[in-house]
Amino acid sequence: MDHRIEVPDEFVIPSERFDNPSFIKARVGAAPADVQGCLKTALCFLYETQGPKNLPPDRKTVAWDFLEEREQIVAQWLSTRASGSERKKYGKNALHAARTAQYRCADCGLPDVRCLQLDHVEGRKDPISTFRCLCANCHQRKSRKKDWPTRTVVKAVEANNDGEGER
Repeated sequence: MDHRIEVPDEFVIPSERFDNPSFIKARVGAAPADVQGCLKTALCFLYETQGPKNLPPDRKTVAWDFLEEREQIVAQWLSTRASGSERKKYGKNALHAARTAQYRCADCGLPDVRCLQLDHVEGRKDPISTFRCLCANCHQRKSRKKDWPTRTVVKAVEANNDGEGER
């Protein structure tokens, strides 16, 4: 059974944009002169593997109207984690994981930027965590995987204990 979800193009970041200086140059060149520096920062933040580690809020604000909706979604999501209020929990490692995955789920390949989440691979124990970019569905399954065997064991123990009380 095929569970492939059709994702509208406006929510998919094309892979050919990554580490593509000519793409960034063309986009920046088409923008008004007073926006070009901020737009270049935003696009480098989104698309360059070794790009800026943060997107300053003032530069994001100036570039905002020149970003596509899918880019705005990713810029908001990642700027909060890379340089905003969630920086201590996520930071540059999370940004690197998202860029490396090219904004696709590392498990199922879903490219819908509206559904992406950053997974702490080993939980939130380590402040310098390893991250993976996952869709909400794969992230939920991965995060809950440890719960499933426990529930099975608990039910088996309860069933066994119920039988002992009747002797």
